[in-house]
Amino acid sequence: MESHVPEVNTYDALLIYIVGRVDQGIRQEMRLRLADWDLSVPEFTALAVLKRRPGLSNAQLARRSLVRPQSMNEILVKLEARGLLRREVDPDHARILRAALTTEGVEVLAAAEPAVKAIQDELFAEVPESQRQVMIDGLRSAMEKLRSSRRGDAGRPPAGEASERRMLAVPNRR
Repeated sequence: MESHVPEVNTYDALLIYIVGRVDQGIRQEMRLRLADWDLSVPEFTALAVLKRRPGLSNAQLARRSLVRPQSMNEILVKLEARGLLRREVDPDHARILRAALTTEGVEVLAAAEPAVKAIQDELFAEVPESQRQVMIDGLRSAMEKLRSSRRGDAGRPPAGEASERRMLAVPNRR
């Protein structure tokens, strides 16, 4: 009796698997490289987001850093204790703390960012720039579809998400 093995279309579920594996690999490599600055991946992400968007609340920063607000609070407490950021009470909402990098936080982030960027450069060293842009555009489109399906609306981003998209924008290197 012959068994039939269906042909795998590389554009089916395999793509999701590959993206997941790449994500795991990147996170593992980031953990290794960020150890030189005693930073975790979520800590680095929080610092990088705050560099571009100082004054975010815990909840806003958690959304942009892909962690839960409770986890972000723990991250911010550690970073604040290390002197890498400061939090101040929002003048309009006494229960909200706004976070911003300190001078030391800016310096640590500036030292660590090249190590993270090097991962991307190494991963895509053999991929032509035009193909990189197609890949980035496709992944951005997938992110938008996931966002709009979670919102269940006509694809309009909630307040603040348009600026989040700008933050994720990759400059063209032409």
